[in-house]
Amino acid sequence: MHIPLLVAMLLGASPMLAQGLPAAQMPPSEELKSSTAPFIAARAQPDDMTQADLLALGVGVSRAAQACLRLEPAQEEWAKNPDELLALARLCLFGRQYEPARKADLRYLALPAPPEREKAILLLTQVFLRLNDPVNAAAQIFTLELVYPYDAQIHYATDQVIDAGAMYNEANCSVIELCDDQLKNTLPLLENGKGLLGKESSATPGMLFADAVRCLAIARNLHEGSAQTTATRLERIVQLPAWQKTAELAAMQSALARSEMTGKPTPIETISGKLVNSAGPLRPAGIVLARGTALLVPFALWTPGVLSIVQDFHRTAPRQKIYLLTSWTANTGLADEASKELLDSLRSTAKTLPAKISILVVPDTVLQQFYADGFPAAIIVRDGIVQANLPLDGDAAKRLSLFALDPISPEPGCRHHPHQ
Repeated sequence: MHIPLLVAMLLGASPMLAQGLPAAQMPPSEELKSSTAPFIAARAQPDDMTQADLLALGVGVSRAAQACLRLEPAQEEWAKNPDELLALARLCLFGRQYEPARKADLRYLALPAPPEREKAILLLTQVFLRLNDPVNAAAQIFTLELVYPYDAQIHYATDQVIDAGAMYNEANCSVIELCDDQLKNTLPLLENGKGLLGKESSATPGMLFADAVRCLAIARNLHEGSAQTTATRLERIVQLPAWQKTAELAAMQSALARSEMTGKPTPIETISGKLVNSAGPLRPAGIVLARGTALLVPFALWTPGVLSIVQDFHRTAPRQKIYLLTSWTANTGLADEASKELLDSLRSTAKTLPAKISILVVPDTVLQQFYADGFPAAIIVRDGIVQANLPLDGDAAKRLSLFALDPISPEPGCRHHPHQ
């Protein structure tokens, strides 16, 4: 999708949504971050590619796959030129030829003095993730941490491995260690009023805080004793003077408030709204939260990725009723008033959904009571108790949500440190 030049100039950094808890008046620079955040969030959605983008990507992947398979047998020759050997690994990864990519990358790393060793290890991390091997992907992160200073590149790679491995029994130990390392490097930054700056990329304070809350949720589900210490530090961080009157503050407060709802009674026992049908008028409907299990998915029309997520939920738990919750304000940022254009779009979306998935337009105050300021999200309530409330920003969040729907006994967290 093309970003207009003016918008691109305005965006700058990539803050999280900051529309939750009310904050003190912010200066213009922080208001700008807060105002552009929904657009950035929409751009980050997994289904935000046009048909032309998808066609072009398909052509490129096909071409790269053919070139990889054609060039891969000559690895011995490419080893004489390290840059070309690493380029071969990148080519194969882009062409989704993961085993040839792994071999080329390992051959590059085996050279006496590979000039781009850090980039090659980051690339190998990606290869192992594509091979559905989060444990070996985590091993690459541990290697990076031993050799290079912690920076935004390592942080983002760590995020990806945590997202891929969380709540998989065979990877839980590695994930807990990665979370421990990530928190060790990022919580001090937040406690000093900073984000993670770098030459090639940066991680905003809001992102670091959200990542910490995700690790907190994982630790709680794996019954890790470190969870309470992390929660206490996060509670102190949001009270620091450095974050007052910033765009990050409201998002931090909401993220922490969502986390602290887990295990506590729902703020309301019944949700009343208007059910959206594929045709015909809206009709009153309600959701009883005091008994049974409810799966609520707050969303907005500018988050197209929600459709594939709820379809995944439906396939995994076909008997579970799923309610997609939205409000008029969530879609416009304006007064909570009906709009024919929005209603037409909601009806169009409703046509694509199975019978067990419904769209309910609720007062925006309902979303506020659950601190739903980032979309899509998942809220699971069982017999009046909140089991989970988290943004659906990756595979780990989906697995944590499914775990809350149907708890099993995961293996304990990590008690040793094999990478040290």
